[in-house]
Amino acid sequence: MTKEEKNSLLQQFELLSNEFDYVLELSDELILYRPFEDAWSIKEQIIHCMEVDIANFHRYRKAIAQPDTPVLSFDQIWTRNLDYQLSDLKMSMDLMKLVRSYMVSHLKTIIACDWTKYAYIHDKKGKVNLEEALSQYIEHVDFHKKLIDRNIQLFKAASPK
Repeated sequence: MTKEEKNSLLQQFELLSNEFDYVLELSDELILYRPFEDAWSIKEQIIHCMEVDIANFHRYRKAIAQPDTPVLSFDQIWTRNLDYQLSDLKMSMDLMKLVRSYMVSHLKTIIACDWTKYAYIHDKKGKVNLEEALSQYIEHVDFHKKLIDRNIQLFKAASPK
């Protein structure tokens, strides 16, 4: 991957932290709405993304400091057991922005390095190098953004006219 490609990924990665800003203008009822029993609310989607960003912060640093070190995943039980519905949404969004900004700032200092040599061993995905990881971090937010948009559409469809 070229320096320009890395810079483009970094820019996209950082800008995605703003993808959820519009949620703060939605009603509490919509933010907490679950369209079906096992679906996550908008709030849970965003808190989950913040949690994953914090885990990814640790993972990418481990990949650089201690390449090929195992890292653990965490599963959906966190959403339930940590009761994301009670979390502060704005604070979580601010934290996501701060973590992403810090990561981008640091990754720019090693942009000329071969990012494929920096990797961690994910317990479910196997070996993930820094180039792959950054793309996955971007895809993760896109995935949850689609679920949030789905919740909004289903909420509107279920609301009395």
